[in-house]
Amino acid sequence: MKKIYKHLALVLCALIVALGLQAQERVYVSTDKECYLAGENMWLSVYCMDGTTGGYSQLSKVAYLEFHNLEGVASTIKVPLKDGRGCGRLQIPLGFATGNYSIVAYTSKYGGNSIGEFNGKVVSVFNTLSGIRVKDGVEVVGAEESLRGDGKVKERSNWLSLDVHTGDAQNGTVPVEVKNLSGKSASVSVSVYHLDDIVGIIGEYGYDKSTLLARKGDFEVTDNVDYAGEVIKVRIAGKDVKEKGVYMSAVGNTDDIYINTTNGKGEAVYYTSNIYGTRDLVFEVEGDTSHTYNVEILQPEAVHRSVPVPVLKISSRMRDALEQRGMDMQIAKRFEADTIYTLMPMRENSFIGNVQPRRYRLDDYTRFPVMEEVIREYVKDLRVRKEGNETVMRLLWGTKAKALVLLDGVPVTDHSAVVGIDPHLVKEIVLYSRRYVLNNRIYDGVVMFNTYKGDMAGVKLAGNVSIVSHRGVQYPLAFTGDRLPQMENYPNFNNTIYWNPVVELSPEGTFSFNCIKPQYKGKFKLVIEGIDSNGEAVYTSTVFSID
Repeated sequence: MKKIYKHLALVLCALIVALGLQAQERVYVSTDKECYLAGENMWLSVYCMDGTTGGYSQLSKVAYLEFHNLEGVASTIKVPLKDGRGCGRLQIPLGFATGNYSIVAYTSKYGGNSIGEFNGKVVSVFNTLSGIRVKDGVEVVGAEESLRGDGKVKERSNWLSLDVHTGDAQNGTVPVEVKNLSGKSASVSVSVYHLDDIVGIIGEYGYDKSTLLARKGDFEVTDNVDYAGEVIKVRIAGKDVKEKGVYMSAVGNTDDIYINTTNGKGEAVYYTSNIYGTRDLVFEVEGDTSHTYNVEILQPEAVHRSVPVPVLKISSRMRDALEQRGMDMQIAKRFEADTIYTLMPMRENSFIGNVQPRRYRLDDYTRFPVMEEVIREYVKDLRVRKEGNETVMRLLWGTKAKALVLLDGVPVTDHSAVVGIDPHLVKEIVLYSRRYVLNNRIYDGVVMFNTYKGDMAGVKLAGNVSIVSHRGVQYPLAFTGDRLPQMENYPNFNNTIYWNPVVELSPEGTFSFNCIKPQYKGKFKLVIEGIDSNGEAVYTSTVFSID
């Protein structure tokens, strides 16, 4: 069996090396619009292209986006990739300074130091809640001076047909039909946003005048590659950290469990299948539980440069428009919830596999005051025994290996800690009856204890356990408005009223959708942007009114 695993590992490494030699990845980004307020969502659609073949890259599974202004990097996010496409959002912090921002995008493999300057898409951000501005990035001009940016994107109007049926909007929706008039397929993003007075003042294209594929730059090649998901590298500091097994897990998710062994420097590398959202990562070093360790997540050190970001011009003419949009933003922010968004397809790579679990919801049974009694009376096939000085849970009776015990998704090697918790805090116990292998550790089954609050029932962690906050990849979300009609009295003051980041247009095909009317009137812009099957940029738009 070891020889088979070794052979498979060598084949996989050879395949990765071969892909790395062929691929020259470049990452492109389209957004829902060009002008934002601090506090709004900046919706992003990502295209990872193989510069050699012209198609989508199958190598990297994470794209890295940096938001540069004249002062440097203001924020960063990571976007998961599936077959070269991905999507995410920057929840623009309320502390973002007013100014223009350039989006620099790359992969880990092709994301070393900049070779020349990156020509990224430029977006404008206004902070209506504070007077903070990008240093040397904002120019205050007189009310009579022009504020319009010089951006103008070349459209391919003969490629697509856009039909917006505003006359059918009596039921609260505006039907839209997109027809592909060419014989080529395309992968695009679709956006509908309000052309308010701010956009009217600075222009529909703002300061961005480049097509999607013109936004590119080069970086040095690195030795890193996110071939299955984000690769997380950590350094363990403490007593005797060499060649120690270290568990890594994310609180609240059973799929995010990994184990690896430290090298001579106390470093360990985890090849994840992507950890989504901002999560607390729990690291447990095998061995003496009285030893304490410090865990540091190592970040790549590379210098990325953007072309000079244009200065944003502002004047007193913008005051009323900014105040109105600022009020709308605060209303939308107050009622914002992820339930109004649509989760796009995600890569799934659960170590649990396709195994039907046995669930024991403890509210269905008479509660005992002691967890061991609950297990003994209700949970079949799970046994708690004392083996020497150790409390051990075994799921498959008669097997040699212990069960892998998870408390709110976190491995607990000291089973007595779980046996000692108050069963009234536990919502359910879930059993997976199968042998599992994590790295070179073998477990006969998995036992999950899920609490009501997801807080591990207040179990005190041993000294060999550390918790580190980690910003993982973005959840791939869309905002199509489909869920708004079911949310009674939802105040729809969103500036972007429709966003679908990944739409596949077949040759001569049609894509139709209903755009939910907001609670205000005005002009709106529909934008289709993406890349066709020949590797050429696609951009077309139309403007319509909602009364």
